[in-house]
Amino acid sequence: MRIRSLVVLMALSFSALSFAGEAEVKWEGVDKYTDFEPANGHEERYQEKVKGQLAEHIQTLAKELPEGQKLTLTVTDVDLTGRLEPTFGRSTSNYVRIVREIDFPRIHFNYQLTDSSGQVIKEGQEKLKNMGFNYDSLASVKRRNDLYFEEEMLTRWFNETLREKS
Repeated sequence: MRIRSLVVLMALSFSALSFAGEAEVKWEGVDKYTDFEPANGHEERYQEKVKGQLAEHIQTLAKELPEGQKLTLTVTDVDLTGRLEPTFGRSTSNYVRIVREIDFPRIHFNYQLTDSSGQVIKEGQEKLKNMGFNYDSLASVKRRNDLYFEEEMLTRWFNETLREKS
C-alpha cells in the first residue's frame, strides 16, 4: 500500500511539471554584424532565412522551459562559422564560405527570462564562441544544416544556463 501511494505521489508531481515556455528573438543592428553575409545570392533574403532558422531553434529550446516562462533574446552580433573568400570564374567573381578550425562561430546577445507574472528570473549578456568545434568529424551533418555549429552553441548555452537542474 505504501509503495502504491508513493508511485501515485511521484506521478502527480511529474505531471505538475508542465513544459511550455516560449521565446521571442529580436535582432539589433544586423547591418553591423561581424559576418552575416551569403556566399552568393541576395543578402536580405539570406539574412531573413538565417534569422528565421536561429529564432526557430531558440523557440524550440524554450519549449523545454516551465509553462509561463518567457525567454526574450536580443541578438547584437553574429559571426557565422567559416569565412567568405573570393573565387574567380570565367567572367565573374563569386564568393564561397570556407570553414577552417580558426573560423569558429560567435554570437552575442542579451537575454531575459521571466515568469508568468513578468518577474525577471534571470538575465544577462552573453558572448558565445565555439573555438573547439571540429568541422571534419561532423562534415556530413554540417552539409545538411548550414547553421549546425551555431545551433549547437546555443543549445549548450541553454542547457548550461537556463535548463532546470533536477
